[in-house]
Amino acid sequence: MHVGYVCSDFGVPVFGFKGCSIHVREMIEALRRAGHEVSLFAPAIDMDERDGENRFDPDPSLPPVNLHPVAADGRHLELFRDFEKLDKFLGQKTRIRQEVRNLFYNMTLYDAAYAALREKPIDFVYERYTLLSASGTSLARDLGVPHLLEVNAPLAYEQEKMRGLEMKELAKGLESRIFGEADRLLVVSDALKEFAVSRGVAEDRIHVIPNSVDPRRFRISGAERDAMRVRLSVEDRCVIGFVGGLKPWHGTETLLQAFAALRKRVDDTHILIVGDGPARDELEGYVDEQNMRGDVTFTGKVPYREIPHYLAAMDVVVAPYTPNENFYFSPIKIFEYMMAGKPTVAGSIGQVADVILDRENGRLYEPGNVAELADVLQDLVRNPSVRDSMGSAGRTWVESVRTWDHNAAELIEIAATL
Repeated sequence: MHVGYVCSDFGVPVFGFKGCSIHVREMIEALRRAGHEVSLFAPAIDMDERDGENRFDPDPSLPPVNLHPVAADGRHLELFRDFEKLDKFLGQKTRIRQEVRNLFYNMTLYDAAYAALREKPIDFVYERYTLLSASGTSLARDLGVPHLLEVNAPLAYEQEKMRGLEMKELAKGLESRIFGEADRLLVVSDALKEFAVSRGVAEDRIHVIPNSVDPRRFRISGAERDAMRVRLSVEDRCVIGFVGGLKPWHGTETLLQAFAALRKRVDDTHILIVGDGPARDELEGYVDEQNMRGDVTFTGKVPYREIPHYLAAMDVVVAPYTPNENFYFSPIKIFEYMMAGKPTVAGSIGQVADVILDRENGRLYEPGNVAELADVLQDLVRNPSVRDSMGSAGRTWVESVRTWDHNAAELIEIAATL
């Protein structure tokens, strides 16, 4: 098949480090490995600054991936800048400029993709849902092919809650419309399926396909693991690790608070924080306040290709999270943790509580409960054999059902029925 992949989100750099960027690249690579050609249309295909290791596989035996960078129209960028000036004039920061730009971008992307795909027909449109975007819907309709919409979050709700949303009614109405018009919705969690049903989508048109992992990336040798531990100066320590953005809802502060209690009970432990984000200064301030600087390492942002090596250097991995009644995510980090063969400790929340089987492939605890997390970590630090068995069980499960190749096969099977 030939897949027309649409991602109109300016905040998803295709060759970037974000989880959303990884998702886009990994799905495309899995489709290619399955024998399918992909044409990608997106505004954030940075051809000059991409990380070399994040390029698509150049193997000539694979079907091609055709990259179509579609920049915003110059007239619309001028309007964007005018709204920015207006914000300064009014002395009030708004998101009107981003929302207006996204609305106009519908036509820009549609025109570019339609022209390209009229010359090179596709079998279906696969679109990553973006707030205020209906380009994929229109493209599929006018090309006479099915439209499959991948939904990773209830974006109108999320935007209003986290960053503010000016055109609330328009965003929510457009979201309901494109959900309703898509031939199939591919959501990453049961919570998102419930959300889609609440928006009027029939259950038989919704498929739950969680995020996944590429097992090949996480086959790190013992020598490579040892080299990383030497590089980090943690050869003789039990390393407790976290990988991800340092953002409030990830609950990384909970991990550090639990570690402050743990280090008073257990010697030779170390915390490894891989990633960066807005909460880093506050987290480092807490480490200094607790005199833990010698026992905590912050790596900052690292290339995705190096993540498996950092995970290999860890003995226990943690995804703390904070209490959240609307946890609709499918965290890629959970599957990467498990694929690395590490016992995964996680807050019992949303999809995470379904994936982690307590005391089988990891440990669960109440999100935000520092004392409980400290106890769980203490138990694992003191029991290497338990760590090994849990890590092995997690890896076996992920390899069997939670790979990007598995997701691509399910996507193609769904498309073939339309």
